[in-house]
Amino acid sequence: MAEMKEGVPDSHTIALLVKDQPGTLFLVSSIFSNRGISMTGIDIQEAPAAVNGVPCLRLNIRFTGEPRRQEIIRRLLLRLECVLECT
Repeated sequence: MAEMKEGVPDSHTIALLVKDQPGTLFLVSSIFSNRGISMTGIDIQEAPAAVNGVPCLRLNIRFTGEPRRQEIIRRLLLRLECVLECT
């Protein structure tokens, strides 16, 4: 874990494997916005293979905040039906 530097929050990245369906990005982004966390970057890539016949995407989301918030966000994202994997 990176250390906080004079009041500057840590930068975090969460990698997701999600179902490629309408509303997925909205659901994922609402987890952040409902907690007042701004995403500083989103990378979206098509996943190389479908999971159980469902096309998937890889999302890499960057945000700043306290280290404990990263774990909270991960747990909340895993509750979403559209999220298949979160690291």
